[in-house]
Amino acid sequence: MINFRNIPSNEIDERIKNLDEKIAYVNSEFGFELKSYGNILRIALNAIQEETIENLIERVGINRELENGLDNAGGYSLDYLNNKNPKEELLATLYYLKENLPKQKVLLDFLNTETDKRIIAVFDNNDLDFISKHINNQKVEIVSFSALKRADTQNKVLVFHSFNGQKDFDYLYNLDNEIRLVVYKQEKNLYYKYLDQRKKLIEQETKSTDRFSICGIEYKEVRNNVTDISSTINGIVSRLDEMSGRAYDGYKIESDLLLNEIEEKLIYEVKSDITTFYLESSDTVFTDKGDLMKSYKIKVGDKIRIYPKEKLAENLYQVAVETEPDIFGKVEEDSKYWKQIIGELRRKYGNDLLYSKLKEKGLRVLQNTLDTYGGERSLRKFPMFKNDLRAIFRLYYQDKSETEIDTILKPILKSKTTYNSTMIVLGRGLKQELRVFLKENKVGEILQKRNLNAATLQTFIQENMPLHTIINKEVFSDNIETLTETALELIEL
Repeated sequence: MINFRNIPSNEIDERIKNLDEKIAYVNSEFGFELKSYGNILRIALNAIQEETIENLIERVGINRELENGLDNAGGYSLDYLNNKNPKEELLATLYYLKENLPKQKVLLDFLNTETDKRIIAVFDNNDLDFISKHINNQKVEIVSFSALKRADTQNKVLVFHSFNGQKDFDYLYNLDNEIRLVVYKQEKNLYYKYLDQRKKLIEQETKSTDRFSICGIEYKEVRNNVTDISSTINGIVSRLDEMSGRAYDGYKIESDLLLNEIEEKLIYEVKSDITTFYLESSDTVFTDKGDLMKSYKIKVGDKIRIYPKEKLAENLYQVAVETEPDIFGKVEEDSKYWKQIIGELRRKYGNDLLYSKLKEKGLRVLQNTLDTYGGERSLRKFPMFKNDLRAIFRLYYQDKSETEIDTILKPILKSKTTYNSTMIVLGRGLKQELRVFLKENKVGEILQKRNLNAATLQTFIQENMPLHTIINKEVFSDNIETLTETALELIEL
C-alpha cells in the first residue's frame, strides 16, 4: 500500500509552470531543447540539503546551453528573451528551494514525530551523514538504497522522498510493505501517471473479447484520469526510463547519471598544503575519518584524501571487461573505430587544417585537446563531447546525409554512454570499498580482484592518497581547456 505525505508546493508548482512555458517558448521560437535544465530541476526536487542546491545554482551559473543555442540560432543574446528567460526562472526556482527547503522540513518532521510503526527511511549515500544527525526517533532505521536490498523490511513502513519514473514505480509497486512517499505534487502526479498506465494495461486484458466469450460479462471503464505533469519533469523522467538497467546498478543512482549528461563541467580549483588540484563538483573525496564527501562540500580547513582516478581507472575498466566481455567488447570496438577515423583524418589534413575543418563541422574542443584525440597514451575512450564525435564523422563521411551519420553514430554514442555510466557505477563501488578499508581495514571484492591485500593497499593509500589540508577553494572560471591535458582527462574519468 502506497500513501503520500504531501509537501505544500503551490509556489513550486507555479514556478515550474513558468519554467515549462519559457523552455517551450525557446524551443518553438529558436528550435532547440534545454535538456540540462530538466536534469538540474529533477535533482533539485530530490534535494534535502542546502549544499546540494547551492551546487546546482553554481552549475546553472556556468551552464551555457541556452546562450550557445541562441547564438547558433542566429546570434541572439539573453537580452532578446526579455521576461521569457528560462535560465532566470530556473535560478529563481533553485533559490526558492534553497531558502525554504520544503522537502527537508516535511521529511524531518514526519520521521521525527511518527511513533506508531517501525520505519525504514531510504536515502542516497550523499545524504546519510546529514540525515543521521537530524533524526532522533528510535523507531526510524536509516539505510542507503543499496543497503535496502539486504535490510530486514518485514512489518516495517518504507519511506522514500523521491519518485523518478518507471523504474521506481515497478520497484515500489511490487513491494509488500506499507510505503510512504514524502514528495511534491509534481512527483505525486508522476506516480499516478504510471499507475494509470498500469491500470490501462489491466483494463485491456479485462476488456478482451476472449474474456467476454468466457464469462459473458462486459467490462465498463471506471474512469479516464488526466494528470497534470510538468513537461520539463516528464521529459527528464522519460529519458531516465530509457537508460539501461545496468546504468542504474539496480536502483536509484540517477543523480550522478543526470549530472554526467550535462557536458558543461563545474570545476573547482582547490589549494591544499601539498599542491593545487582540480575537481569536478560531483567528484567524491574522503574525509580524514574515511567518510565519503562530494567535492562541492569541501571547506577551508577540511582534511581530505583525493580518490586517485588515474591510478584506478584502467583497473576499473578491466573489471568491467572481465565481468561483461560481450558488452565491453563492443565498447572497445567502437572506441578503436573513432580513433582510427581521427588518425586517418589527421594524416590527410595535418593537425592545423584538421582543427579548422572540424570546427566548421561543430567541434567544441580547442586545438590542444584535439591533438590528443586518438593518442596512444590518452586515457580517453571517447571524445570529450558528443558534438566532437559528430564533427569527426561529418568530416569523414562528407558524402552522407545527417540522417545517415546519425545511424552510424547511434551505436557509438551508446557505447560512450555505457562506458561513462559503468565507470560511475564501478567507481562508486570502489570508493565504498576504499571507505571501508580506511575505516575498518577490510579489503573488498573489487580491490581483491586487482590483487590488493591490506598491506599493499595501505602502501597504495600512503603513496597515492595523502591527507590534504584545504587552504582555498573557488570555482574555476576560465575555459576548462586551459587546464593541462592530464587534469582534463582526470575530470572526464
